[in-house]
Amino acid sequence: MKEINQAYEVLSNPEKRHNYDRYGSAEGFAQGSPEGEFGRGESFFKDIFETFFGGGNDYSSRGARAEDRTRPQAGNDILINIALSFKESVLGVKKKVSLELERACNACQQTGAASRSDIGECPACQGRGVVNTIQRTVLGAIRTQVTCSRCQGEGKIIKKKCRECGGRKFVTKKETIELNIPRGIHPEKKLRYQGVGNDGWHGGERGDIYVAIKVKENPYFRRKGDDIHVELPVSFLDAILGSTVEVITLEGVEQIKIPAGSQNGEYLTLRSRGCYLGINKTARGNFFIWLQIKLPKKITLTTEGILSNLQRETS
Repeated sequence: MKEINQAYEVLSNPEKRHNYDRYGSAEGFAQGSPEGEFGRGESFFKDIFETFFGGGNDYSSRGARAEDRTRPQAGNDILINIALSFKESVLGVKKKVSLELERACNACQQTGAASRSDIGECPACQGRGVVNTIQRTVLGAIRTQVTCSRCQGEGKIIKKKCRECGGRKFVTKKETIELNIPRGIHPEKKLRYQGVGNDGWHGGERGDIYVAIKVKENPYFRRKGDDIHVELPVSFLDAILGSTVEVITLEGVEQIKIPAGSQNGEYLTLRSRGCYLGINKTARGNFFIWLQIKLPKKITLTTEGILSNLQRETS
């Protein structure tokens, strides 16, 4: 803290700052040679960086060394959208998708060069993949390390590029992949398929494919939580007398019994026939069938007579 306070004192005093810029010392040339004070300032900055960042010989390591760039690295991940029908989202489905994926170039073995002899050491960084810059400030020298802009941190330059990949080290291939969408997926959820995406660098694992699920609206099935609700039109005679009618479920068409005297707005329940409670779960919600009693707008004279007799009998 004492040294930091001294540094601020130099910055805030124009005369001392001028001396430091010119001689490397806040007190002027008399305190020592510029070279000696310059080294002391560098040591001071090194102490600060080691204290706060655990630094080593280089005070800033923003650049990746060339040897790090040639290690195996996983491929890039992919995010895609898949639209499912209501039934597919509940019961699961297998979907085939066509994707343009990055595959490692076999022609150059991911060197990007036409041949091994076409690979040379980068003259800008001498094969290190990073370059050091030294900036002199009022407090001494700051040395920073950044990725070499000429070789992009590879440490090597390509004299002649690979014909297959054009120096990209990857080739783009269109592939069809089958994705298993599990049952019980909820709308707006994401699924992860590990190791089936883009190839990695230098033998690294393939990236992952993330699938964002969109569920299409269904005019018949309505989801509330893990339950399914449907509306079933029923004739007034079936409601009065009772009957067996057909209803569409997720598993197909089923026959259900309408009790005699059923009223409009009442519902029947098929237990454990709704949505699954989660991915690959066995428990399910319920299936609610709401009765919609339909009255005829016109009736024949014969039907009118029958209903009139029925009305007199029940009054």
